[in-house]
Amino acid sequence: MIHHKQGARKYYALASDYIPQRILEAPDPIPDESAHLKWRLLRRITAVGLLWNRPSDAWLNIWGMKAKERTQAFEELQEEGAILPIQVEGIKTTLFCNKMDSPFLEQTLHLDTEKMAEKKQFRPRCEFLAPLDCFLWDRNLIRELFGFDYKWEIYTPAAQRKYGFYVLPILYGERFIGRIEAVADRKAGVLTVKNIWFEDDVRRTKKLLTAIEKRAKRFAKFNECILNAENLERYG
Repeated sequence: MIHHKQGARKYYALASDYIPQRILEAPDPIPDESAHLKWRLLRRITAVGLLWNRPSDAWLNIWGMKAKERTQAFEELQEEGAILPIQVEGIKTTLFCNKMDSPFLEQTLHLDTEKMAEKKQFRPRCEFLAPLDCFLWDRNLIRELFGFDYKWEIYTPAAQRKYGFYVLPILYGERFIGRIEAVADRKAGVLTVKNIWFEDDVRRTKKLLTAIEKRAKRFAKFNECILNAENLERYG
């Protein structure tokens, strides 16, 4: 097991030295292969929020699950009431969510964001998403839902990259508004924003740029750096 990390280096230790033997020797809680597959599928649906019964990177490493097994698992989970079918306007394929998330859906459907904005109760949240964030596991679904086409270009040859080596999607409010390339120089203790690419229809308002700057400062702090705010001025 991984004991600790120093930078990018991982240090390992025997699991038996840190995990009680009763846990290490405990029987498999889900010995049935079919039940285990459904359990894993439900975990993936819950992690992403909404998923469809289609080929997807969200199913990676669920060995032995092909289209037939996946469809059967979806059908059984729906019959058991564990997942709920969701229809999204503009998308023909049915999506599914964990039934336990239904209160959040109900709350969202009844939100009047315009009135909340007038009363200053609603403030769009700005986040930089990691390339392997569970929300992004199914890039085709993100494209269908948000019209945002994202590819992690870390494995793309430099000459073929459209954006950059390690570019993060920017989520603001209810949509993806662009992507950012921010590089941390840990020795100098400075986070440099190399570039920001906004989607074509995004208005670069002061409110939006302020939200991005605040998030960039948090990101710099996470990387134990300070932000060179001057780099953001050219994007105004």
